[in-house]
Amino acid sequence: MKNALKIGVDVSTYASLESLKDPGVIGEISKKVIDILEKKGQTARLSAVEKASINAVSLLLSKKKPRTSTFLSVYLTTNVLESLCDTVVPTVSSDDNGIESDNHESQNSSSDSHNRQISFSMRNEVIQVDATFEYLFDYFKYSLSKNSGSMNLEKIVYDICTYICFSRAQMFACVHAGGKSVIGILRPISNFSFIFKSIKSLTEVQSMKEFAQYRNKDDLSPILLIRETIEETDVFQFYPCSNVVEITLNNVFVKKTLSSFDILGTLDIDEISNLVRRCALIYDLKLDTSVFDEALKTKILFGCASSTCNSCVLTVATKAERVDEACSDVDQTLANDSPTFSEEEIDAIVGRTYTTRGVKRSYEEDPIVVEPNRNMYRHNKMMKDKRDLLHLKDTHYLTDSALKAIVQYVQSKKKLFSIKEIERLRKRTNSKFPIIHTKTSAYVRFEYAVRAAIFVARKYEHKLDQFDMLNIRFNMDGTLIGNKHIVAISINCIEGGNQCQAAKNLIPLGLFEVQKENTELLRQTLPLEFVNDIKSVKYISIGAKNISTRVRLGGDLMNAVYVYGLAGFSSNYPCIFCTQHKDDLHVTDDTEYDKTVTEGKGKNKQTVTIHVGSTSYHDSTKRARSLAEQTLCLAKNTNELGYKCEPLFGDLFDYQDYCVDTLHMKLRVFDVILKDILTYASRTGKYGAEHVAIIERKIKILNQHCERTVGKRFFFQIETDDKNKTISSHGKLSGHLQDLFFVDSFPYDDILNDDIAKSARIVVNKFKEILVEVKHTSMRRKGVLKRLSLEFVKEFRQSGLRTTVTPYIHIIGNHLFEFDEFNNLGDYNMQGVEKNNDLLSRLYFSSTNPAKNPLLTMLQKLFRMLEMNFQDEKEREAMARFARTGVYDFAEEDSSESESRSEDHSSSLSENEGADEQSESESEETISTSKRGVVDEVVDEVDDEIDSEKSEVWAPEKRFPIKVAPCSQNRFKSFRRS
Repeated sequence: MKNALKIGVDVSTYASLESLKDPGVIGEISKKVIDILEKKGQTARLSAVEKASINAVSLLLSKKKPRTSTFLSVYLTTNVLESLCDTVVPTVSSDDNGIESDNHESQNSSSDSHNRQISFSMRNEVIQVDATFEYLFDYFKYSLSKNSGSMNLEKIVYDICTYICFSRAQMFACVHAGGKSVIGILRPISNFSFIFKSIKSLTEVQSMKEFAQYRNKDDLSPILLIRETIEETDVFQFYPCSNVVEITLNNVFVKKTLSSFDILGTLDIDEISNLVRRCALIYDLKLDTSVFDEALKTKILFGCASSTCNSCVLTVATKAERVDEACSDVDQTLANDSPTFSEEEIDAIVGRTYTTRGVKRSYEEDPIVVEPNRNMYRHNKMMKDKRDLLHLKDTHYLTDSALKAIVQYVQSKKKLFSIKEIERLRKRTNSKFPIIHTKTSAYVRFEYAVRAAIFVARKYEHKLDQFDMLNIRFNMDGTLIGNKHIVAISINCIEGGNQCQAAKNLIPLGLFEVQKENTELLRQTLPLEFVNDIKSVKYISIGAKNISTRVRLGGDLMNAVYVYGLAGFSSNYPCIFCTQHKDDLHVTDDTEYDKTVTEGKGKNKQTVTIHVGSTSYHDSTKRARSLAEQTLCLAKNTNELGYKCEPLFGDLFDYQDYCVDTLHMKLRVFDVILKDILTYASRTGKYGAEHVAIIERKIKILNQHCERTVGKRFFFQIETDDKNKTISSHGKLSGHLQDLFFVDSFPYDDILNDDIAKSARIVVNKFKEILVEVKHTSMRRKGVLKRLSLEFVKEFRQSGLRTTVTPYIHIIGNHLFEFDEFNNLGDYNMQGVEKNNDLLSRLYFSSTNPAKNPLLTMLQKLFRMLEMNFQDEKEREAMARFARTGVYDFAEEDSSESESRSEDHSSSLSENEGADEQSESESEETISTSKRGVVDEVVDEVDDEIDSEKSEVWAPEKRFPIKVAPCSQNRFKSFRRS
């Protein structure tokens, strides 16, 4: 090839000839070509070398039988080569295209030199810019030629003006070289100066929204708005001059509008239009906003299509006129009976006309920004797209937060994946969780859940291995989902802190469907292997230390009744902690007394005096319940002391393993107080219409108080079913709403008489003091909680609201301060469990099919959500490995051992992935009983395979040299296979 330089590049390291077409490979070949040229004392532009490399690869692949060659011949024409001693390429043009051809490289070089090789100074509205030769070298290099000695300074001035402000200047200068190299002449000049005159500074005025505003008091002064954030800066300039307004935006503003276009297909320019209108109002200018909006959209879209969106600024011009001038023109037009039109106005009305004689007028293009038909088509398409999105949202029940999260995901990730890929990932993730399921249950092994709970707890408590015992809270709570009674069981490690009680950190243990919540039905529903697994004695290994674990019971009083096999609150002994008779529940340390009772019948009848005192939850001498006492009572075949049947889990939970839930205590006590207040307020002493009028007046006062405090979600009205016409409450008053409802401004005096109003106010304030004291977790004030509890029970009894006390009020007066002495009450708060029950309802109705296997699907989703608390993939894999095998050294893990175990674990998952996919209840076909059998067989095969490899998944007794004791002797010693 004539006038070309042949360069051979070694391509033997690449796999095939087809791989040479890859853009990354082309870049590597181009760099090798440039390195060879530099050794020869020459250089060339990177874009020209890349183009020559692409041509060489295309030429090689175009041959019918391309031979495998170790060298690729790249031909470079002599007009793209230049010497390293500052020789200018002769045939490079000095027009705009020559500058823009390497725009990116020039911008990089100039931007890198801004801080080091250019300086600015301002004096008397004159700015002087000083630049070194090194800063201007690239401009000289690509703007000069031997044939023409002119140098285009437009790019230089544009960069400088962009660095200072937004006005783009046009400037051309000529430098005659006289036959010598122009760059060689300019190199000895160390400094170049540019003088900008008539530059006025702007002063800062009152901000506009979150924008800082800069402008002068002069007429039609430019308005500069700047919004600075941590990551980026938005700049907006409104520049009015004569009858035209120029709107200038920086590229940050433009990219924000383009981000919405990539997702929704429309440009979001509402913020820009609002700023334009505000600025126009400042100077009383009348703008055609619709024309401006379309012009701005066209400029952004056309600029994006033509690759000009990478420029620093974008300017849009639109016509403007004064409001007073526009009004005067209209008034003058209306006043004239025979209006006159100019030549341009006539052309606009009747079209272009030409005189029959004289010189034909030159054609001028109509100043139409965008074609009207195209504007209407775009508008109609945007309206249709918005309507389709709204229809999609309403049809598939997408909440606002869900749609917002999807938009944010697409903006950050720039793409969406197919539903098939998501289903494949979901099935692969579900295969990590060894869930055992039947038609009415779905659960995991207890040891698996305990290890997962400890792994989560260590996220918040790093010194977990320093504890001698870890307490595992066993949360059991029933909820009604549709027409199904579901018992949800979860666990968490108490030593991990209150964060482990949050709904997202609870470890789901199992979901069970029951006909009704009672001890016998639960005994029939819970699988025997599940109960035996929980009864297993336990140890857990953290690092090199074996730590014993203790299972504590969590839940409200009703669930404790079912677990312990008690008669319930309607029996003569309603308390689950002691055997106090229901007639003496109000007795505390301050109100102990002696009473006379008659025992026996007939001749054996005798009268005895017994002492009725306070009770305890742990002291058997003060009538505390115990499993031994329960066994003796059941042997007598009588329902004495409220024992109904054997405990649900045998001797796993002693009565001291349960602590009262302060959340349910707060809810139930406030409910009782409000019910008593409404009952007393309904007693008016009047009848008929007069009684109804008084009730309606009190209801109006209560509803006004509700609107001020908790809104209209909770309200009062007359109970129509009651012939006495009493006041009834409607709506749900949750815990935080109760705090807002029972404030000092509650209308006690308006709905109650003076004595009862005063007593009710004291009772509410006493109970609020107890709640405040319970939250004191940082410092225990000895004796304060007991004093407040006794005062509350005493005031409640003296208030006259009711004559008896409820089991929760009895617990406050006798057991609450004991729990605070031996336990941290905050560790047994069930707020996270209640939120998790609400989550189950949403999962059941939104993402499961009741005709398939909803319990399995909900449990799988709970574990997936739990896993996403660890964003690092390594942490998720470590959690799955530790939960399955118990092998994970928190202190310092051997990397080689970790990798080998990870490989074994992944291979085991891949082998069983096909079988585990059948357990996904969201598949297209209904899961049959045969498929569930296949899943159970797969789980058994996995267990057998792991046991054969001595990974000790479910046999921790092999890891610890201990002797397993029976449950009755020591219930918390070590894990054993049940």
